Amino acid sequence: MIGLAAITLSLQLQRSSFDLLDGVDIEVAVHNSSKVPAAVTFPKPAEYQIDIERAGTVLWSTNADAPPGTNYPPHQKQFSPGPTILVVYIWNGIVKDGTVPGPGDYTVRARLLGTNATQSASTTVRFALPTPVSALEKLKMGDVVTIAGHFNPVTGTVVDDTGSVALMRKLTFVPPDAVVAVRGYLTALPNGTHAFFVQRWAVMR
Repeated sequence: MIGLAAITLSLQLQRSSFDLLDGVDIEVAVHNSSKVPAAVTFPKPAEYQIDIERAGTVLWSTNADAPPGTNYPPHQKQFSPGPTILVVYIWNGIVKDGTVPGPGDYTVRARLLGTNATQSASTTVRFALPTPVSALEKLKMGDVVTIAGHFNPVTGTVVDDTGSVALMRKLTFVPPDAVVAVRGYLTALPNGTHAFFVQRWAVMR
């Protein structure tokens, strides 16, 4: 049997900085440094786990806890010499409570869930500050960005410290005084005014 030292894990992101609500591409690969295949035993169906952490707190994870009493038959997977891509995962930028994390640095951590191989790898992802509303008119029409501010349900606008912009989609169930992040693009309306087309949105933590 190949020893634990032959198996390592790597974690790569498409890039290191993302806008809020931008999908984060995460590639996890298993590396077998030996010259023969290595068998890893997994006690559950999940072979990996990806966590998003900040200050030691897990904000989101690929694996939810199984219901009590759930039993899974173990399975084995052979990894050939060299690298094997285990998964390419796109995290949608929403944490487990349904909110979007604020700007700043976060840790992306991947773990191999084998009984005889439990390696892990981590890297840092940075979420950039949202685009100021006042800067939208300076962008090209259709440029996808993320803005953030208070949603005014009466006017249907998002308001930040630099101005306000009308949304082309009504946001529902927004808590009072909550700050929302909205991803989309500025578009021209038939009457000559501009509005922000909403692709995704979430309350900010």
